[in-house]
Amino acid sequence: MRITLKLFATLARYLPAGAGRNVTEIDIAEDTSIGRVLDDLGVPREEVHLALVDGVYVAPEELDSTPLKPGQALAVWPPVAGG
Repeated sequence: MRITLKLFATLARYLPAGAGRNVTEIDIAEDTSIGRVLDDLGVPREEVHLALVDGVYVAPEELDSTPLKPGQALAVWPPVAGG
């Protein structure tokens, strides 16, 4: 199945080759969890601060138990520091 993956800021370096800017479409197995997608891409969990699926927040403790569905958009942000 196909989903849209958006990795922002410093996480963009984990996108597959050929991704445009910070977004790409990827094929994953049915019922693949958010955590599995991130692990397969090599995204360190400590670099994941915020995850949204179709604009809905997913808590860090739910990343491994939240399966993705065809056509969904997964957006992930790293921690951000400001002053």
